[in-house]
Amino acid sequence: IKELEFDAFTISDIIDLGAYNNLRKTLERMTKSNLIRRLIRGVYDIPKYNKTFNLLTPPSIEGMAKAIARSFNWDIYPTGNYALNILGLSTQIPSKYIYISSGPYRKYDYEGTIIEFKHASLKETNSYSYNTNLVIQAMKELGKENINNDILIKIFKNFNKEELEVVYNEAKNTTIWIYENILRMRGFENELRFFCH
Repeated sequence: IKELEFDAFTISDIIDLGAYNNLRKTLERMTKSNLIRRLIRGVYDIPKYNKTFNLLTPPSIEGMAKAIARSFNWDIYPTGNYALNILGLSTQIPSKYIYISSGPYRKYDYEGTIIEFKHASLKETNSYSYNTNLVIQAMKELGKENINNDILIKIFKNFNKEELEVVYNEAKNTTIWIYENILRMRGFENELRFFCH
């Protein structure tokens, strides 16, 4: 388990290591021995210790969300204020992490922090890459009237030229006003590069 690439995991991530019931019992023993932490039902992580502050580091909420999504084979993408936070458009630390999802509506509570999955159409979850979905969801959260050049510059600074090309190409099929704003980034790309470097 120490070699896991994930911040958090479920049995489905380690099912190749043995029979389900044996793994479940092993995880129970490891939890009691404090070798792993049970974060929410069925989701675990390996505790990491911060020597500077003499504390256990808090679990990754994003890691928990991805672990849940993997276990159900869902595609998920950040939305709402969490999408704004990722892109540097909000400095608020969200108390609710909202994702659009190819699965059903679900909500999980980790010590007062909510992880919420909202079902979205296949167009939203299957048509775009992570970066494109992130930009689209952030613009939806801000609303048409609140998109200005300062916002576009902040979004732009999150991606390299190749990543932006993917966003430009994929966003053709999204809502017109969102696509027009994405094209505005392309329209003054040289100026943005000047401001950003």
